[in-house]
Amino acid sequence: MNARVGPLPYKTDTKALYERYPHLQQIDLMWGSRECRRYLMNLMTDTRGGKRQGFLPEHAMTIMRLQMEHDRLFPQFENEPVDLRWGDERIRPAGR
Repeated sequence: MNARVGPLPYKTDTKALYERYPHLQQIDLMWGSRECRRYLMNLMTDTRGGKRQGFLPEHAMTIMRLQMEHDRLFPQFENEPVDLRWGDERIRPAGR
């Protein structure tokens, strides 16, 4: 695991999350950006047509805490339009 120089950009403990999923350390690089919020949202959304395995509860909770902390610190990104579909479910056409 790469050692960080300087303080963490957030207060949520990510040690166990990053040990299990080292590629998620990119959150540190994106922290405080619109892309970080989108990335955190996408982690918790099935974008693989129902084939996403999902996170263990403790890791899912860490991701949710990161998202809540990001929203609290950077509210300008919180209310942007987000595609909330789960998996490949069909979205009803407007007016139905």
